[in-house]
Amino acid sequence: MTLSEIYNEFTPGSTGFCKAVASHCGFGTSDEETARIALAASTAEEFQSIWENKNWWTDANDDAE
Repeated sequence: MTLSEIYNEFTPGSTGFCKAVASHCGFGTSDEETARIALAASTAEEFQSIWENKNWWTDANDDAE
């Protein structure tokens, strides 16, 4: 299952979304981190870009940007 398929099947940020990302995408994010990114990203491409280029979503930096 790709990230695009996960966006199509689940509500971004939901428990199912976070579990699917953890199972299929290999980002290494916690459910909380995944939800944080998903709430800011309306597409799989935006999710990928945030994950690659930002750090505000990490548990350690969730207050920063």
